[in-house]
Amino acid sequence: MAKETNESLAQKVYDHLKKNRIGIETTTSDALAEVIGESVLMSETLDLWAIDDALYKLMTKERKYVMDSGEYLDCCIGLPFNCPFRLRPRWAKSPAWKIRIPYFNTGAEYYQWIADIPEGLMPDAYKTYFSNIYHSAQNMGYDFPIPLKKVERALRHSQRTGEMIDIVPDAGQKGKCDGWTYHIEYISMREYFTREYSTQKKIDPSLPPMEEWVDAMVNHPNEMC
Repeated sequence: MAKETNESLAQKVYDHLKKNRIGIETTTSDALAEVIGESVLMSETLDLWAIDDALYKLMTKERKYVMDSGEYLDCCIGLPFNCPFRLRPRWAKSPAWKIRIPYFNTGAEYYQWIADIPEGLMPDAYKTYFSNIYHSAQNMGYDFPIPLKKVERALRHSQRTGEMIDIVPDAGQKGKCDGWTYHIEYISMREYFTREYSTQKKIDPSLPPMEEWVDAMVNHPNEMC
């Protein structure tokens, strides 16, 4: 292989990631190995530290994509060029975008992930939120579920905009014993958790004051796990 600069190799890795690895877990070293067609970890000619740094600088300059470390955020699991990440568009903002969740290419992938959220990944209030979304498309006893495709489109929308999904009864449901129907609306994270506070306070009376709790759920949810 002809000698190439760290910057040119980083550019090739970046181009490869954008074309083939959006939303798929990888590492800088694995992506580089795919680009050059050979193992890189034991190479004496490649500076993996410098290539990883150059890749990060390319993303920072272009401001279109980011390395999403997801559940590995703040974990010490290897050298920078061996740490797993998923390339995702910078504009992708799930309602739980500050929680350690991956980027999803489709609403269907997002919905399937909700079906089996790992324990300890997020605060209970977020788990309740996702559970409500998941079950809104399932058989709801005597009530009518929202079509799955609508829920998947809503998840895709919320991932892009940062809004939260609200499952709302249709007009005229009050007083009905069963057969309720529902639709989807979007609200801000702050509005959602302000409304959710009273419910969570009944479950855990030791919660901090509302403004403090809401701010933490919106801006620092990992600290609330």
